[in-house]
Amino acid sequence: VRMTLTYLDMAGKQRVVDTHIHLAENWKDGLGGLQNLWLPGEPESFQRLDWTEEALVKENVKAGGTFEVESFIFVECCNVPAVDEAKWVLEMAKSPASKVAAVVAHIPVPDGKQAVDDFLAELVHDGSLPRELKGGRVVLLGAPMPAPDACLQPQYIEGLEALHAHGLHWEWCCKPEALPSIATVCAKFPDMTFVLNHLGHNSGGEDFETWAPAITELAKNTNVVAKLGAIEQWEVSDPAPYLDHALKAFGPKRVVAESNWFVNSAMGDPYDLTFKRILEACRRAGYSQVQIDGVFVDNARRVYTL
Repeated sequence: VRMTLTYLDMAGKQRVVDTHIHLAENWKDGLGGLQNLWLPGEPESFQRLDWTEEALVKENVKAGGTFEVESFIFVECCNVPAVDEAKWVLEMAKSPASKVAAVVAHIPVPDGKQAVDDFLAELVHDGSLPRELKGGRVVLLGAPMPAPDACLQPQYIEGLEALHAHGLHWEWCCKPEALPSIATVCAKFPDMTFVLNHLGHNSGGEDFETWAPAITELAKNTNVVAKLGAIEQWEVSDPAPYLDHALKAFGPKRVVAESNWFVNSAMGDPYDLTFKRILEACRRAGYSQVQIDGVFVDNARRVYTL
């Protein structure tokens, strides 16, 4: 049996590296966990205190366990202080009992070089950064909403230069109108890896005719990888055309699978629903099992150096 076919187990389950999960535990003030600045403003379904890895594993089992999760990538989610959020999950990633394999931290790139260097200095151990730390993210979202070209500001560019010098990548989370500016920035750093979260479609709505050309342009930067997921936040009636276009634009080697847990759970989706939709899109594209394994496992291993 060829090694490239081993990601389908004997029960026919597709293995997956889930490249996008969030965690928050006992996050309300006074309960002992890190305070979370994002969740209080969300609907009641988000207000659980146990957005933990244990709860996530149980939800996958409840969904039927169609996908065999190999590992999780934690992405920052406003637990504060941000450096303590990073330390918390980095310790988790070092434990053999956890499937969390890598961390994307809230590294303050928009605030420039000194802010990046100061943040990372707090994570250095024995002269180097933890190997489980792979990159950073600060969302281009919020109130007030950042300008679509916020990432073009000199201080932002300076922060990216500093991050790149530390050997880390950067992840984008944005509304579609920011995609042209993001493409410009990615072109400035051809040797740096960038990861587009949620296909750049946070609350984009039914905007395929404007979103698709922007994705095509961004994908011309071969240093950009796209996460397929967060469909529950896209506000579209049919996600299939968006997934199909992403596969066409980026190809089978520059896309990865994400659940966007716990957001998907709080919005009522089973843990594996997005994975099923991605698998269907891969089959519509005529992907071989080897290419499907790339989308679900190999590409993530490469991007996150697992």
